[in-house]
Amino acid sequence: MSQLYRERLASTSGSTVELVLLHGWASHCGIWRSLLPGLREHFNITLLDLPGYGASASLAAPVDPDTLLEQVLPELPPSALYVGWSLGGMLATSLADRYPDRVNGVITIGSNAVFVARPDWPWAMAPETFQQFADSLAGNAGRTLKRFNALQVLGDSAGKQLLKRLEGLNLTQDVSLDNLSRGLACLNGFDNRAALARLTVPVLHLLGEKDALVPAAVAEQLALSANQQVQVMPGSGHLPFLSQPDEVLSAVLAFAGEHGWIMAGAQRHIDKQQVARAFSKAAVSYDSVAQLQRRVADHLLAALPTTTGTVLDLGCGTGYCLRALRERAKQQVLALDLAAGMVSYAASARAGQANYWICGDAEDLPLADESVDLVFSSLSLQWCENFAAVCAELQRVLKPGGQALLATLGPQTLFELRQAWQQVDQYTHVNSFADREYLQAAIDGSGLNLSWWREALEVVSYRRLGELTRELKSLGARNVNEGRPGGLAGRQRLLALTEAYEGFRQTDGTLPASYQVWYLCLHKSC
Repeated sequence: MSQLYRERLASTSGSTVELVLLHGWASHCGIWRSLLPGLREHFNITLLDLPGYGASASLAAPVDPDTLLEQVLPELPPSALYVGWSLGGMLATSLADRYPDRVNGVITIGSNAVFVARPDWPWAMAPETFQQFADSLAGNAGRTLKRFNALQVLGDSAGKQLLKRLEGLNLTQDVSLDNLSRGLACLNGFDNRAALARLTVPVLHLLGEKDALVPAAVAEQLALSANQQVQVMPGSGHLPFLSQPDEVLSAVLAFAGEHGWIMAGAQRHIDKQQVARAFSKAAVSYDSVAQLQRRVADHLLAALPTTTGTVLDLGCGTGYCLRALRERAKQQVLALDLAAGMVSYAASARAGQANYWICGDAEDLPLADESVDLVFSSLSLQWCENFAAVCAELQRVLKPGGQALLATLGPQTLFELRQAWQQVDQYTHVNSFADREYLQAAIDGSGLNLSWWREALEVVSYRRLGELTRELKSLGARNVNEGRPGGLAGRQRLLALTEAYEGFRQTDGTLPASYQVWYLCLHKSC
């Protein structure tokens, strides 16, 4: 008999708190991927594909809530916080009612006490609408699922983008019509009104203000006991965790912190969206000023094995390293970068040098488990604040015996520019990078093994300070740290900076800019 698909992701911070994510009808656990980097800083995460969906599509979807609960129970941790969306929220509520000793708390998203309205619960989908939907599914499943996606994003301020995203997730690719119909029957079978009134664990209900499937008008009815909270997400439809991920993540963490399940997390200091925009904008000018970057890449390329299987260029940039990686790969080359503009530019400029071009985050790689033999990354991971998440992802996607060759920057990088600015004002003008102790702890915690760690000091010389600042701008290496000043630096501050930097001028008349470069080789045990 086929087993229910279960995936467990260890916390990147060493936390022991368990979190279970339960998806909705006509979906699978991949719907949660965008939230995982933020959640993994605080929780160990269990992801399930419910029977009949995703990687559990070969199983028959149950037609009643009791059977669904019975099927998933063996795969759940002894004690955990639950986040459930739509059908998943109804399942989590039922679980908390039946097994309160196994549930610390529940967060429902776009979930109702009952999905189809009853005479004494009108705040739900009209029965005739539900029946029309079920009949339509039996007649033309493809068209009905498209309509369902449209309903999920209806009214959402990010509706058009969400619809494209849903289509790209292929949530029902392997799901049979029979399982979809059985799943609808199960959804219609839930009635959690009495369960909500009995719950003793803390509960947070998140609703979309514009949700076309679970009306926000139910908000006043859901808090059926004193330990339950309701929060309506303005401008959101049925998928607030996709359209407003930061707000949903904040709500989850605040709820968990309020009840003592996690400590208040440290705020991020690097704006990754700003990183992506800056490098996208710099794609065309990058190669013209990337002498140091090419020198570091060449040094790392010299450590490549003679041949290998599938290679991932993580932070491929404009694709400078792809030709060399292509020559070593026996199977395929994947080129991935956080900046969409870099991926687009590289795909055009280096056509044929990679099999796949991917826009993605190193802290949440859109790749299958154990799918890569070698990860190569030159001067990109310093932009990842959560290096523990990076290492956890490397450990996940590498095949047993696989390697990761990395080049990154240490905290002494551009110390001259940093010290010069400190003489001008107290703002953060220069990007700060993690120290060795933090990186080492992240590697140790991931289960990867460190083969070697080498350090090199690279010094680039300039005649004038303006040459350095223009080069950094052309590279896209702008200041993206929290605490950076707003707007442009005034003339007086720039003159003061130039004067302060003059203290570093060398006997040969040049101004130095130092880069602390770390080269690492990690491997995954066989």
